[in-house]
Amino acid sequence: MDHPVEKPATTEEQEALFQALILKLPGVKDPARLEQLTILALDLMLRRPYDRELRNALRRRASEVVAAVKPGHTPEVHRNEMRSAARGCIEVLRAAKEQRLPRSATDNWAQSKDGKFHAHLHDSGKESRTPMIAGAALLAVTLAIGGYILWSRSHEPVENTGSETDRFVAMMIESSQGNAPPSHMFGGAIRVTSMNGVPVVIAERVPPRICSASGMKLVKKGLLSVNGVTPTRVSSAIITELCNKESGGDATIMWAPK
Repeated sequence: MDHPVEKPATTEEQEALFQALILKLPGVKDPARLEQLTILALDLMLRRPYDRELRNALRRRASEVVAAVKPGHTPEVHRNEMRSAARGCIEVLRAAKEQRLPRSATDNWAQSKDGKFHAHLHDSGKESRTPMIAGAALLAVTLAIGGYILWSRSHEPVENTGSETDRFVAMMIESSQGNAPPSHMFGGAIRVTSMNGVPVVIAERVPPRICSASGMKLVKKGLLSVNGVTPTRVSSAIITELCNKESGGDATIMWAPK
């Protein structure tokens, strides 16, 4: 079943989801899921037409890294293999950061009338190694490479918002499954976009108390960004702080299911 798409995801939304994917890699326990998330991150980073060759090569490398995780081992051996695979996948993303063409190199490409991109005839064999980082997505990669960022577990928020929180969480989940209403129960817009087949639900004007109470529930079920920020550590206090980032105003939640 195809997920509804009201409009393409913005650059900021792509960067926030990309950062969440990077933070998620070390905690993934399923090889197929690790490969899927790594390839999605590559597609978000290398989405320009002239990145296609590099993107395809790194996709193959990511698949080879994950293929080293063999079934039938003991839980301890499986965990060690998954840690090694996660390190390998982050190395793949580091290669993407280092080898992607900087935006200044787009001058070496021309768009013809048929809408397709073609290289100019001059030599473009040398790869650019410029340290320039294009956008917050690449900054997220740098932070991830510097060391693993673990998702810490914490208790449910102490604030009791009762059935409102459960109904809001259920609405987010149903929206990701293709049943998004025009607005959520608190009057703000809710929409669904799709990134490489992964549904992303964006809810605007969420009351801070509901944002705080539902945040911990949603982060356990997928990837969460609040007011454009994906927390490097997850706790009730951190999510509450992010939900109140807009000086008492309502919050914007972006969530992608596992």
